[in-house]
Amino acid sequence: MGKTEHIPPVAQRPPSSELALRQPYLLQTAIARQQEEEDEANALTLADLLQMVLKHKWTLLLVILISVSIAGVNTFLLRPTYRATAVLQIERAPARIVDFNQGGGDVDQMAVDESVGLKTQYELLRSRSLAERVIDDMQLDRSKTALTPAAKANPAPASSANSSNSYLDRIISGYRKLSTPSTQDAQFLGREAVVGAFLGALSVDPIPNSRLVRVSVDNADPMLAARVANATVQTFVSLGQERRIESSSYAKVFLEDQIKQVKGKLEESERRLQQYAQQKQILALDDKTNVVNQSYMDFATALSKAEQDRIRAEAMYNEVKANPERALQAQESKTLQTFKEAKAKLEVEYQQNLRIYKPDYPKMVQIRAQITQIDDQIKAEHGNVQSLVKAQFDAAAAQERQLRERLNQTRKEVLTTQDNSIDLNLLRREVDTNRQIYDSLLQRLKQIGISSNLTTNNISIVDAATPPLFPYKPNLQSNLVAGLGIGVFLGLCLIFVLEYMDDSIKFPEEVERVLGVPLMGVIPVGEKKRSTQNSIALDVHGDPRSSIAEAYRSVRTALQFSTSHGAPTRLLITSTTRDEGKSTTALALAINFTQMGHHVLLVDGDMRNPSVHKMLGISNDMGLSNLLSAETRGEQLIQTTTIPKLSVLTAGPPPPNPVDLLMGPKLLQLLDKAGAVGISHVIVDGPPILGIADSIVLGNQIQDILFVVRAASTRKSNIRDALRRLRLSGLAPRGTVMTFAPARAMKGYGAYYGYGVEPAAPALPRQSA
Repeated sequence: MGKTEHIPPVAQRPPSSELALRQPYLLQTAIARQQEEEDEANALTLADLLQMVLKHKWTLLLVILISVSIAGVNTFLLRPTYRATAVLQIERAPARIVDFNQGGGDVDQMAVDESVGLKTQYELLRSRSLAERVIDDMQLDRSKTALTPAAKANPAPASSANSSNSYLDRIISGYRKLSTPSTQDAQFLGREAVVGAFLGALSVDPIPNSRLVRVSVDNADPMLAARVANATVQTFVSLGQERRIESSSYAKVFLEDQIKQVKGKLEESERRLQQYAQQKQILALDDKTNVVNQSYMDFATALSKAEQDRIRAEAMYNEVKANPERALQAQESKTLQTFKEAKAKLEVEYQQNLRIYKPDYPKMVQIRAQITQIDDQIKAEHGNVQSLVKAQFDAAAAQERQLRERLNQTRKEVLTTQDNSIDLNLLRREVDTNRQIYDSLLQRLKQIGISSNLTTNNISIVDAATPPLFPYKPNLQSNLVAGLGIGVFLGLCLIFVLEYMDDSIKFPEEVERVLGVPLMGVIPVGEKKRSTQNSIALDVHGDPRSSIAEAYRSVRTALQFSTSHGAPTRLLITSTTRDEGKSTTALALAINFTQMGHHVLLVDGDMRNPSVHKMLGISNDMGLSNLLSAETRGEQLIQTTTIPKLSVLTAGPPPPNPVDLLMGPKLLQLLDKAGAVGISHVIVDGPPILGIADSIVLGNQIQDILFVVRAASTRKSNIRDALRRLRLSGLAPRGTVMTFAPARAMKGYGAYYGYGVEPAAPALPRQSA
């Protein structure tokens, strides 16, 4: 066992009260912020996407190269296809044969109708009837090669073709024997194949913001493509003309038949109107109807006003009856005002004399008699006011009754007049309607007679198709661009799949974004000749100019600026799982603080898998487990090392119940005594968080936690679970350290590691256990 230091006992306050007062706000805010931080961490930014692409750039380039190569080879294997195009002009459709809307139509409706008409013409160009008409006119169904698909592979050499297709030919011939159609079916299928090929080669493309439309035909023969395109547009124009002539003839016959029917209806309706007028002896009801209706409206208005007057009079009467004093007529009555003023004067005089005379004094009796008399007069006047209001109410009610009776009489007259005029008006409207329809049909018949002599067509050929000089497809440039686009898409998809499968933190930029904890340093991967953990940690002392030593000095500097009073005096180093470099980080930071002249105590808190004694080459026969189990005092267990100002408390023999030991007060008492003996910093190498509760207990005693994350190793979900356990226990890491960072992850972090000259410290001799 190495040297030991004596730590005198120091009076301390109860540790339980100190733990209860440390950072109580963490537990309250951790759960509320947890989901928000995870949502922010899961959101990918443009920088993250760019980083992923740069990481897998060679994979992306390989996929793009393969896609472009396939597109280029496929382009050279395809047979050239030529496109011949003719241009049609489709004017607005002629007016309808029967249109009763003689006024100007709605502009929006006209625009909709025109749009529908153009779409109808486009579909007619793609119709089966037009295709069959062109096929029959050009006898395309008699030529076996006229409309064969153009875009197929160029024929390969005979030897390779025969060798590769012999087996396929046998399969096809056997299938044909089993499914050979009848002669009639074969003709039908052949016809369907020709029509399908024609429609597949035909394309109709309207030119935007115009009445022009391109009609194109694709074929391997440029001359045939031009002939078919011209035949298609010419046949379409002819069919349109034929439909117009047929529609005019049909419309003429239809209108003549309708005119005969409407003429008979008009004559019958006029006859019934005349008979009804003679039977009822009706001359003209319009003037009488207007007079009776106006009288009814006048009486209705007068009755409404009378009802309002009666309601006001009734309300006034009820108010006078209920409270004569507050009635408006009582307040406006000058007589009542005079009586009230006289009474008020007598009451004042009575009160003044009451100071001198007794109530039985004759003068006082006389004044009271006068007041009583005035009260009687006021009461009588109120009765007069009530009688007046009552008379007004009765008059208003009588006038309302008279107007209501007169209105009822007038209503009967109106109803009688309306009964007499309804049938007559119905007959008149029937006559007017029939006459209007008859006149419209006659007018349309005349228009049809004129237009039938005209052969104008709203469809005309603007440009006839000419044989194309260059193939339409395959287009090498567009195919290469398409291959490039497909390659980029497939490459990005492959990158995202690879990234999704590798759910670990690989770059320093991901730490704060994913974990929501500040990044205090990035430790690079050690050189091959120094690949052991022991040498990596001791490089800080033995080779201060190494990149690892510089990286840990950066972590130490970040810790010094993490609080207002400098670096934490107690620091727990932990990680998600084992083998992430937490023990190395704990030893390296302890050595860094000793280089500043601080006395540091390094405690190996991982009693399940201790490693500090292995890195320093010291004994682990007794340590923290002995202290916590009350077997030995702490000052007897601390060992010194050959590194100046560095003391170590190893883990000791593995106990059966590490968590129960850590929950006792002895470790906290030891930590509190450390300052009394000149130890400025206590660094605890804690166990991993997942799977065990040791680090949670240590964290609640130490509070300041440094979280270690190994690059490209631990899954993000496991790291989040570990941090969630800390937050739910009221703990929050002060920062994180990324270890084993590859060279590509050190951009921006390790550019100046090793900069300058620093005297090398003497090599650390190893101690035997």
